[in-house]
Amino acid sequence: MALARKGFSPGSIDGTIGTQTRQAIRAYQIAHNLSPTGEFDVATQAVLQITDPIYDLVTLSQSHFSRIDPPPLSWKERATRSRMAYYSILEMLAESCMSDPDLLQQLNPNLDFNALQADDRILIPNMAPVQLSTRADYLQISLSERTLQAIDSQGRILFHCPVSIARRVDKRPSGALHVKVLVEKPNYTFNPAILSSAAAREGITQKFVIEPGPNNPVGNIWIGLNLPSYGIHGTPEPEKVGRTESSGCFRLANWNAQTLIDLVEVGTMVQVTP
Repeated sequence: MALARKGFSPGSIDGTIGTQTRQAIRAYQIAHNLSPTGEFDVATQAVLQITDPIYDLVTLSQSHFSRIDPPPLSWKERATRSRMAYYSILEMLAESCMSDPDLLQQLNPNLDFNALQADDRILIPNMAPVQLSTRADYLQISLSERTLQAIDSQGRILFHCPVSIARRVDKRPSGALHVKVLVEKPNYTFNPAILSSAAAREGITQKFVIEPGPNNPVGNIWIGLNLPSYGIHGTPEPEKVGRTESSGCFRLANWNAQTLIDLVEVGTMVQVTP
């Protein structure tokens, strides 16, 4: 949590120290001139501390439930929706606190998340959206590490997060790119030529548009690159970021994509390294 609050995201907070957490610790250590051990050692503990409350007790209201829709059963059904809303209260709350849904269930072992009602109370990590005041000079994406970092004009890491990359090696761009367009709450065009397996399974032969929302295939943010059809974007499955692969784009958790869009502008360089 302390890392994520500072803009060094380990991905979905799950209460364990894994590879993505160690990568975030190491990036934080480099940014703060500490020995880059990747471990939460004594020197790091002295600098990286939490002073605000760790948890927050949320009381559900009807406004929470108004943001929920049942999950669609197919791509075709997605095309009929007026929005791509959250599919459950658990999903919505987990995203609001940058956490894995399993962690919320562990924190609330006596709650039935499928039977929640207004006025029920849920304990969640106390996480606010991360907003950084300094613009990035450029972005660096490491394919081997599956990480994205925003670097300032002094070469210091401002922001770090895990990223999913293309499944196929030939679909992974490399070298110097740049930001071409910034879009909040984007829609998504289903292209049967790109998602050929899904198109064949459902008999889809024409393109169609899927409306915005957190469960849109590109999440809540689209940062388009100068390479056609490629971008950095959010995802409706944040707990899979860095662990599964994409069709070609760079995929972030929605909350990390939201932080990132405020750090870049049209023309910001994106360096992709092996």
